[in-house]
Amino acid sequence: MNASRTVFVALTLVFAAAGAAAARAGQDASVADGIAADLQALCSDAFAGRGLGSEGLDKATVYLERRLEELGLEAAGEDGYRQVFSTEAGDAVNLIGRIGSAEGDRHVIVSAHYDHLGVDERGAIYRGADDNASGVAATLAVARLLLEDPPEGQVLVILFSGEEEGLLGSRYYCGHPVLPLSECIADVNLDTVGRLGQGGLTIFGVDTAAEWRSILQGVDYGYHLKPKFVEKDPGGSDQRSFVEKGVPAIQLFTGAHADYHRPTDTLDKIDREGIERVAAFSAELVLFLAEEETPLSFLPPGAADAPKAAPGRPQRRVSVGTIPDFEHQGEGIRVSGIIPGSPAEKAGLRKGDLLLELDGTPLDDLAVYADVLREHQPGDRVELVYQRDGERHTATVTLAERR
Repeated sequence: MNASRTVFVALTLVFAAAGAAAARAGQDASVADGIAADLQALCSDAFAGRGLGSEGLDKATVYLERRLEELGLEAAGEDGYRQVFSTEAGDAVNLIGRIGSAEGDRHVIVSAHYDHLGVDERGAIYRGADDNASGVAATLAVARLLLEDPPEGQVLVILFSGEEEGLLGSRYYCGHPVLPLSECIADVNLDTVGRLGQGGLTIFGVDTAAEWRSILQGVDYGYHLKPKFVEKDPGGSDQRSFVEKGVPAIQLFTGAHADYHRPTDTLDKIDREGIERVAAFSAELVLFLAEEETPLSFLPPGAADAPKAAPGRPQRRVSVGTIPDFEHQGEGIRVSGIIPGSPAEKAGLRKGDLLLELDGTPLDDLAVYADVLREHQPGDRVELVYQRDGERHTATVTLAERR
């Protein structure tokens, strides 16, 4: 993108976002009420952690289908709102609604995944309040805001299933899109956006289009979220499926924490006001994208750097128990926290350590880290090389089962 267009985009969004933020200063209480109700439902005992193939996930599907209808989205699936696909656990469902109208097929997608990990053998429910009830609640709030001020273009709202088992729903959608992916301007994916107050907003994938930085900075002028941009996307959520197909795509994220993929990811720890702010920011972003006449300039290096699709690749079954610093872009993997009782804690690792090698493999990024762990089983002992205070250390880690 040339310099003059960069400035124009930024200035246009500065004024638009400032006006929109002022208009929403007294945001309709129905947005906050909707977020609260959706979080409560998705984290309830009735939905039992929303595990793939479970009755709880089926109930969540019915609930969210009804919510799309209540909000007034046009059904855009293959059977009403539904797009059904098969998994090893049985049939699963993506839910697809449409906002706005335009000639042709140009559109923006705003997405989130609604499945989680279900119930473990001890009966503990993995409620997934942050991952990803927060993203679903925010996405539905985005839909409500866009319906109040419909764009002069098309927006698809997609709630994916099967994300936790390898991006199954988004990969199926990208192979069977309801509108051509060649006409998709961008995917804005909201995954784990429930703890804004604790860590701020991080945006992965800003290297997938030349325009992302100026657009995001312009939108933020009215919301003051001061997002942190991470160029190299770790590829852990559904935006990855779109990038692999040549579609500019980003993930909004409010930070890693020790409750990730644990029963302790519960509703009481969610920043609901923060979700409202993320939703308002996202709605303004999607509105701009839907009305922008010039396509984003997709950057192939983003797709090349992202982890590749690998159907049939084994799921990762083990965990070390480190919480990565997703903003770290240098050598190795910076540790931002340690899960209590984990192999990492038992091995003496600490916050701030820099992981350099695992099982003899240099850790260039999080994708390599995950690939090494995929080759192991719970109980395997591996050597981990890390740096602390400028000195290299080696620890033997006994890998634990991942949940």
